[in-house]
Amino acid sequence: MFKKTGETVAIIRRNKGYSQKYVSSEVITQGAFSKFEKFNTDIGLTAFEEILMKLELSYDEFKYIQNGYEYSYREQMMNRFFGLTYNDKDVLQNLLDEATVYLNHKEDILIEDLTRLCRSLILLRETNNIEDARVPLIEVWNRLAKRNQLYISDLYFINTILFLFPLETALEIKKFAFRSINKYKKFDKVERLKINISINIMLLLMKEHRYEEALVENDEAIILCKKYSDYLRLAICYIRQGICKSHLTAGGDEWILKGKNILMAIEEFNILNILEDEIERFKATSI
Repeated sequence: MFKKTGETVAIIRRNKGYSQKYVSSEVITQGAFSKFEKFNTDIGLTAFEEILMKLELSYDEFKYIQNGYEYSYREQMMNRFFGLTYNDKDVLQNLLDEATVYLNHKEDILIEDLTRLCRSLILLRETNNIEDARVPLIEVWNRLAKRNQLYISDLYFINTILFLFPLETALEIKKFAFRSINKYKKFDKVERLKINISINIMLLLMKEHRYEEALVENDEAIILCKKYSDYLRLAICYIRQGICKSHLTAGGDEWILKGKNILMAIEEFNILNILEDEIERFKATSI
């Protein structure tokens, strides 16, 4: 259950065994702090940040606690969308329905973009027509393309829609995204987004039969997968490594088997089935 800001601060402070004097010292007067806790009176942003520092909390953790140890409904929708490993039509449709209801009560550009992405990915799943699937994304991309810097939500959106762009456009978008990610490289593992972007670029290169370039892209992704112990995506990289090597030299089957074994070990059988189909599709293109 959502609590008022001052009330939440009071609960956390008492649970930690800290006095009002300690938390408010050199920030605001103890009297003002007492009113803030009791009556939820306003305090400045700088003062609130200092109070959170005294309580040893980030703002994100504070909001999570304030919301009853849950993410907000808006955050839950975004987390579910960005947590998708593949285009699950049922999940996407449920998200689209929930986001539509949410927007009936509140204006929110981020959630509007979420609905456009869901429509695009559902359309792609139903028709396999990339040109039609791009249409709902035009407004999203036109807005993002005007920015000099991409922020974290932008980067997640870019990662999700990258494979829908023509290859040369996607390669330019990757450069733009990586420049922005490099500014966040010390911020909560945002660098991991490079893995997803490289995996999407690799698939686009494979579709154009540019297997040598795909292997270079894959090498970068494998290094990051190992750095962050991301075994699911490491398995994807190994399988695509094998597909590319099969088109260039011998030895591809060994890499494919390594990837499959990882997916079986971590019990990601849905992803394994999807990649089995991918292996067969790329075998067909070599005939």
